[in-house]
Amino acid sequence: MWSWLSVALSGFISVNANQDNKNGQAMMFKTLSLLLLLAILYSQNQALTPASAWVGVGLVVSIFADILYQLKRYKRLCFASFITAQICFSKSFWLQLSTEMVWWLPAMLLASSVVMFFLLLPQIDRLIFPVAVMGLVLVQFAWAAGELWLLHQDAPSLAGFLGAISLSVSAGLLAIHDYRRAIWAGRYLISGTYLLALSLITASVAL
Repeated sequence: MWSWLSVALSGFISVNANQDNKNGQAMMFKTLSLLLLLAILYSQNQALTPASAWVGVGLVVSIFADILYQLKRYKRLCFASFITAQICFSKSFWLQLSTEMVWWLPAMLLASSVVMFFLLLPQIDRLIFPVAVMGLVLVQFAWAAGELWLLHQDAPSLAGFLGAISLSVSAGLLAIHDYRRAIWAGRYLISGTYLLALSLITASVAL
């Protein structure tokens, strides 16, 4: 319990620092939040499973991507790192699936993402390709997490599915806020949903 409260506290400080444009402080406390998630992950898993190992790799890559983002340098490498982290997270969920797929779920997710893409198109006209790539990666991640939840229907799998959805929301808000027009309380929303997503993803394999 105290570990999760520490993650929440350091995340709250990071979000506030981000909103106030205190990039150094935001980077330090966001990194601390992700390191605490790593500590929770490995302390709760005495025998490291492939699923938890991939989440751990995803968190490490996320730390690297966050540092690049806060430094405002190497944008292509930063983008590639975020994509890599999402692939690592999705790999963790795909490894836990062993039954036949429910095909209406990816169809629904893909249809929803297409609708959202066209609704947001006026806002992201300069970012069509990177947004499309990230959208496809996030859709397959949400598919894997959703499949696992439909299979087990328990709290950890629900946490993973909600984490995948939260990560998608955070990515969409980031694209609009940084590259089109500022969203009111945008930094709170982006950083908050991002840290919530990573916490839920970690909880899905740590609980």
